[in-house]
Amino acid sequence: MSRPPPTTTTTTTLHLYRHLLRESSYLPVLIRPFFDERITTRFRSHRSDPSASQSAQTASRLKRAHHDLRYLRAANAGDLPRMRRVLLLAFGRTGAKRRQLLTDLLQPDTPTSDAELEKYISKARNIAKEGRRKPDWLDNWDTDKLKAFVRSQVGDAPPVINQPRTQITNLQLTPERAVPKENIWGRELNDKVRRTKLKIKYKQVAEKVLPPVPREEWELLRDLVNKKEEWEVPSRRRRSAGTTVKEHIMSEEEGTAGVLDWDWRRYATQPIWKVDRQKSRRNMLLSGQVEDHLPFGEQKAINCHRYTPRLWRRTLEQVWRMTAVMERKKDGKGWAIEWGMKKYEPPQAPAADLLEFFEGAPVREIDARKSKKGKKQ
Repeated sequence: MSRPPPTTTTTTTLHLYRHLLRESSYLPVLIRPFFDERITTRFRSHRSDPSASQSAQTASRLKRAHHDLRYLRAANAGDLPRMRRVLLLAFGRTGAKRRQLLTDLLQPDTPTSDAELEKYISKARNIAKEGRRKPDWLDNWDTDKLKAFVRSQVGDAPPVINQPRTQITNLQLTPERAVPKENIWGRELNDKVRRTKLKIKYKQVAEKVLPPVPREEWELLRDLVNKKEEWEVPSRRRRSAGTTVKEHIMSEEEGTAGVLDWDWRRYATQPIWKVDRQKSRRNMLLSGQVEDHLPFGEQKAINCHRYTPRLWRRTLEQVWRMTAVMERKKDGKGWAIEWGMKKYEPPQAPAADLLEFFEGAPVREIDARKSKKGKKQ
């Protein structure tokens, strides 16, 4: 196992900003622009904020930035569950980008024909004629488009292990049917109560939707999964040649390295599990600390993997199976939705020049009676 990169103590906010950008440069090329833009935008928007000693909100933001730095560093060091979450954030399966994609999904399309324009006008007139309620946020949602995508997500989306969202039930396919017509006393529901319940049902459905992504991102994922495009994972740059006095002393006296770094006061006043928590196998990649001079050798971090092209393709395939593209059909009636699903082709027969290697190989004969008996069972 490659040793986890050591954590660097940042003294200023600018140092923290530079470390975040540097750690983002080790991410795969296809998701690096998303994190670079997010880091720079947040830093510049809060550049003129008061210092952490004067503002509790600034101190909270810096604490969150330190957490994100450790998170990215662990993901780049081989922590596959954290790298998977980084990919989900970049492709809008969770987080802020998912909310933006969901907003684009719920926003009504611009009318492209007279029939569609008349439909929107009649909808607005019906709301005005009711007069009993005011227009709310549900009137601004394209509910037909949402229900069409939800039906496709339930019926056409390929199965995925460890989905970031809970599955949509069959009752949620049509939220109007999920709203009861009568209350517990057998009386008809009030219009305002019925409308409130309907909004709650639509909100529950929207929280489980995996919104469609732009076609460019979807096709890029498809090409990477199908080996049509390749990219090289950047290697981590070496640390500077300068070392501290403490590191120099520890390098000269390797036998006493653990003694020099041993703080007996913490072991005397705190539980051992709390003192050695950062060096545990689960937090090793997150903290960058390693327990040296163990009698049974160096420990291996939990969930630590060596990134290979095959592992990248398998990981990206799981993300691609959770993404879809949604476009209106050419005739203007309905939407065409396509989910990411790899087509597995059967293995091809060996070439003629390779048949000599298979000469004399035993052929397994299957008894016809056993095969029929197995089918009946």
